[in-house]
Amino acid sequence: MCRLFGVFILAFSFSNHCKAQKGDPNPYADLFAHSSLSKMENYVGLGSDWGSRIYNLDTPAKDYVLGLNKIDGFDESPVEARNFPSFKKEVIKTLEAEPEPIQSLLKDKLFRIYVCEDLGGSAISGFIQENGNTKGGFVLLDAKVLDRKANEWITYKENSIYTKGRLAVNVRIEPDEANTKNNALRYILLHEFGHILSGTQKIGPSFFDAFRSYLRFPFFSGIWKSEKIASMDTSFFPIRSKIHFYSGSVSLDEEWEKIYPVLEKSPFPTLYSATNADDFFAESFVSYVHVILEKRPWVLEIKDGEKVLYQMENGITKPSLEKQREIIRKILFKL
Repeated sequence: MCRLFGVFILAFSFSNHCKAQKGDPNPYADLFAHSSLSKMENYVGLGSDWGSRIYNLDTPAKDYVLGLNKIDGFDESPVEARNFPSFKKEVIKTLEAEPEPIQSLLKDKLFRIYVCEDLGGSAISGFIQENGNTKGGFVLLDAKVLDRKANEWITYKENSIYTKGRLAVNVRIEPDEANTKNNALRYILLHEFGHILSGTQKIGPSFFDAFRSYLRFPFFSGIWKSEKIASMDTSFFPIRSKIHFYSGSVSLDEEWEKIYPVLEKSPFPTLYSATNADDFFAESFVSYVHVILEKRPWVLEIKDGEKVLYQMENGITKPSLEKQREIIRKILFKL
């Protein structure tokens, strides 16, 4: 009986190991593989100026979003942006304001931006492949949603996790004089561009693979077991898996001490970076650019009215993220 139990445990462990090696099924693989937006042939003659890369929603882009929303269980159906000319000017202004080395990286890897309304979120990104290699990507922006200043937008996003109660989160990523809609757009674009870089630089498993495993990728080693399972879920940060942005499902009043003090001691730079492995890289990238490269503020407070109960900064400078910072630095400076 003990031998049979031992054999069962061995078989179970081997099965789990094989599953981890193979990775989780990728529900987006078929969409990415067959969408015309993913094919390099549709970007021949790419212009060097940002104006030539920004489009209002067209049929292929709409079909791509509908496919994503169907997989994710969203009902939204995107439409063309009514204020496209004015929003396009703001996107160009935002992109042109980015300094080097970000400007060159964006020109090299961000092939197109689509603008729409009723996207189902603030922004989404996609990937462009040629001969089995990810060469760059595209971003879709919802012009109707992106109408908040930087500090108001990120504060709204952080509070979207929680049910309404006595306490609230306040996040500041810009000083008052720089707290603009353009800087909110900048932060969102850099996050989405982080997703694109994760594909072009092979930071994680390909978004075109039928199964995606993170085990052999140094950026995630010791932190992520799979896309949605972190190494510290059971012992150190058990509430992490219950954090869902835009869900209004967690009580900040009751749970904040299990979230932010633990987050500050974890290897996650922000709470959004703790939601899944792919956003761990995208958030680490935007955090590196924002805090380290451009030396902008990032401060989060838990407040009871005007009283500050807890304060923390972006964690990208933590000693535990030294390896991740070095990987991002090498990408930025092409080392």
